[in-house]
Amino acid sequence: MKRCLRCFVAMILVLAISDFCLGGALLRFGGQIPGNIPRGLSDMNSTGARQEEQENTEVMNTDELGEYIASKSCAFVQAAFERDKSKVEDMLCTGTIYVISEDNSSYIRYTSKDMHVEGYMATDRKLVRVRENWHVTEEDGTITSGVEVFIEGEEKPQIWYIHYRKSFGRWKIFMLENGI
Repeated sequence: MKRCLRCFVAMILVLAISDFCLGGALLRFGGQIPGNIPRGLSDMNSTGARQEEQENTEVMNTDELGEYIASKSCAFVQAAFERDKSKVEDMLCTGTIYVISEDNSSYIRYTSKDMHVEGYMATDRKLVRVRENWHVTEEDGTITSGVEVFIEGEEKPQIWYIHYRKSFGRWKIFMLENGI
């Protein structure tokens, strides 16, 4: 009995010290996580907010969902040109990988048992602006978003077709096509 009590006291002591070092983040349920804790732990709090935002797409009307997809498409293009790997990967569906090439261009690759698609992105150049032009819901439930990508030195914008599907209840990018 004394041995169990000592183990319990030791666990409580470890928890209390850890909580103290993290500024009270462990024992403060549902509160804000302070900004002075390690990056990985603070990201956990913002991930929860993003999940709530994504989960609310279930109750959106068609216009709201369209605005949401337009916003995500433009954010994806900007993150790709900034080569923000964590932001890009957070937007991708399971089975899709993001690769930055040696020349700073990049692509996403989607593979499934019956499909293999790679979408090249000219991220080695300078993005001037991006604009979502249209989106459509396909018969299979996926959403395709057409975005105009204006690149420095090019007269006409590139058109990128960004394909979304639901993955664990969240809209995620699984494929990209363009005319490059």
